Amino acid sequence: MKKFKVLAFSFVLVIVLGLGSTGFAETIRWKMASSWPSGTQIQWAADFFAKTVNEMSGGRLVIKSYPAGKLIGALEVFDSVKMGTIDVSHCSPAYQIGKIPAAALFGYIPFGMEAIPYLTWMYEGEGLALYKEMYSKYDFGFAAPCGIIPSEDLAWSNKPIKSMEDFKGLKFRTSGYWGEILTDAGAAVIMLPAGEIYEALQRNVLDAGEFSIPSMDKTLAFHEIAKYLLVPGIHQPSTILDCIVNKKSWAKLPDDLKAVVRGAAQLTTLRMLTNSIHKDISALEFFKEKGINIIYLDPEIQKKLYAKSLALMEKKAAKDPLFAKVWKSQRAFRKGFNGYKKLMTPQYE
Repeated sequence: MKKFKVLAFSFVLVIVLGLGSTGFAETIRWKMASSWPSGTQIQWAADFFAKTVNEMSGGRLVIKSYPAGKLIGALEVFDSVKMGTIDVSHCSPAYQIGKIPAAALFGYIPFGMEAIPYLTWMYEGEGLALYKEMYSKYDFGFAAPCGIIPSEDLAWSNKPIKSMEDFKGLKFRTSGYWGEILTDAGAAVIMLPAGEIYEALQRNVLDAGEFSIPSMDKTLAFHEIAKYLLVPGIHQPSTILDCIVNKKSWAKLPDDLKAVVRGAAQLTTLRMLTNSIHKDISALEFFKEKGINIIYLDPEIQKKLYAKSLALMEKKAAKDPLFAKVWKSQRAFRKGFNGYKKLMTPQYE
């Protein structure tokens, strides 16, 4: 009997200790701030990432997702995650071009790669190694792509844009390298926050403006105050988002939870692409029903703007060694991918 009690006690002790390392383990809680407005498709990606980590970890790692402005400003997340004010940031490398000129090549550039080749270069080519090299001096715990959106709308306007001449003097809301290209084409480029574009178009402060993909532009109701929608989004054929984890926060995670975060980032990237395309299909049909005149930019104009883009990229590469290194890698990959695409894409419609 005594021997039985000892064995029973030992069994109970094993069970309790086992639960102590799993079921009763302390929950790790992280704060994540994004650069995205609440209710937008890009904030959907941040929220989906947090939800996926929470579920895949069985509640052992819980990420609280905050849109821009709730904890910190949209442009403060990069510095905040480095300092440890937050545990995770959700942004885009392109937002860091002021600090890292080459960062645009990991977020979006005019006439850049579409989503599938972009991700193939990132995951299977030289992309991730170069991405890590870009962030190496910041000593983050973890950084990885965490979302991608497909082609954006090129412009909403109340004037048709059908020639290079139409860009001259056009008051156009945009930003980044595309702004430099349009300035060279004769446009008067104006930078405004997303929330001010609607009123600026309505009051004719702007002649044209762009913000994002069709589904996001639908949310912002640009169709209410613009007659024309110009496509395709040659200025942003796709846009990569990323998540960055503070070094100390990352170091506290056991290996299995690190694997969860890595997996959730990749899943978010895939699901954001498919979810965005699904919503964009409906949004474009909605615009047609509302009487919006959707114009596909003449390919000859696209070629002229592409030439300006190439000249600008070469100019940037000449000033920055990392930019040049990444640009060379992307161009080499695109050459191979374009050959593959030409041979493997059916033509029957």
